[in-house]
This record gives sequence, C-alpha cells and structure tokens, in this order.
Amino acid sequence: MKLLLSILLAGLLGILAFLGPIGIYILCAIIVGIIFRSLILLNEIHKQVVPANANDKVKDAYERYIKERDEKERKASGE
Repeated sequence: MKLLLSILLAGLLGILAFLGPIGIYILCAIIVGIIFRSLILLNEIHKQVVPANANDKVKDAYERYIKERDEKERKASGE
C-alpha cells in the first residue's frame, strides 16, 4: 500500500513540475518541507540515542592518561 501511495505521489509531483512556474514552486516547497521535517526528526532521534551527559570513553581515557603522566612527572622531579 505504501508503495502504491509513493508511486502516486511521485506521479503527482512529476505532473506539478510540468505546470510551469507555479508547479515548480509547489514542488520545491514540498521538497524543502520534507527535508526540514526530516532534519528535525533526525535531531530528535539523536537527542534520544546520545544523551547530553553521556560518559565519553575517549574523554575518560584521556583524563586518566593526563593524571598518570602528571604522577610520573611528579615522581621524576621528586627523585
């Protein structure tokens, strides 16, 4: 059913493109609307999948490395 609906909508959009400037304007407005809505949905999905305060393993490893390096420098300068 979705395939049939997609085919019909594609045909309608194709007909709109042949109606001259008004059809092209409507076609572009539809395409821009779809792209805009898709980006909004993608942003919402990203917010749910990657929480804002998620622990970053790379950041944790880097912080551990810095601490270990500082400890080694203190030991070397203290000797």
